Amino acid sequence: MSTTNRVGIAADVAGQIMDWRLKFVSTVGEAEYRRAAGWAVDEVAKHAVLGIRKQFHKHLKSNTPWTESAIKYKRSSPAGLNAIEAGTNDAGLFSAVYVMPRQSTYLKYLFGVQDNVRLPGDVGLAQDKILIPWWDNIKLTQGVQPTQYGGVPRGFLARLSREVAGTKAKARASTASRWGVYKGTITLHGQPRLAYIARPPRVPTGETQQIFSNRRGGRVVTVGRKMRHIDHPRILFLAVDRATYKPILERPWEEACQAAAARIPEIMAAQLADNLAHAAAKRGGTRMAA
Repeated sequence: MSTTNRVGIAADVAGQIMDWRLKFVSTVGEAEYRRAAGWAVDEVAKHAVLGIRKQFHKHLKSNTPWTESAIKYKRSSPAGLNAIEAGTNDAGLFSAVYVMPRQSTYLKYLFGVQDNVRLPGDVGLAQDKILIPWWDNIKLTQGVQPTQYGGVPRGFLARLSREVAGTKAKARASTASRWGVYKGTITLHGQPRLAYIARPPRVPTGETQQIFSNRRGGRVVTVGRKMRHIDHPRILFLAVDRATYKPILERPWEEACQAAAARIPEIMAAQLADNLAHAAAKRGGTRMAA
């Protein structure tokens, strides 16, 4: 499986299904075996998808409907079924469970046998840097909450970019809108980091501000009220050059596929029983008609 393009794992169950061929052929025929084999492959894929979605709920903190709906499966191919009927397995009878390409751009980092490193420019809020949100500061200064799935609301970062560029943003009713936003470099753990930073508003202290003025006869004059910041600057998004992810979905995905494949004996047995019952009913109906 590649961690550069898309996620895809094929579940090969042909061997397990081939074990049932003799039972079918000796009782109900090759055609019924072919149909049962195709049904079993598709059922395994369907149950693998359901199992993987359950695993996503266990292992992903932000499991959105868009992420969950990305899990699809490919039905058994006619070529594989024809190979079964012909008694060969060259073409292969298989189903494939996979993630849709767009969701694979970020889910691929959660698969593999070792930690995966994500670099800027692939997926995320920015192309030149990976931006990590600091939600406590975002909620405090901007009045913005994460989506119900823990993501950044659509358009929020674009609004911050407009404010940094000096473009007037839409008015917001919240008092949090008085926090200014700028993009600059901060020192974090001894390392310079680029960040989106919220600048706290200034409020009057109640005291007047006085200065010595030569222009006014060398005397102390009052020039206004003293101001103070109500807080300190707070990081909204921290830019990093790379991010590391553990392959937390690799084993759950495989376990879900294995659990689905383990259903083959149950599926094939049920298909054989249905075929035998249908054949018996047909024979009984023929005798009655005679």
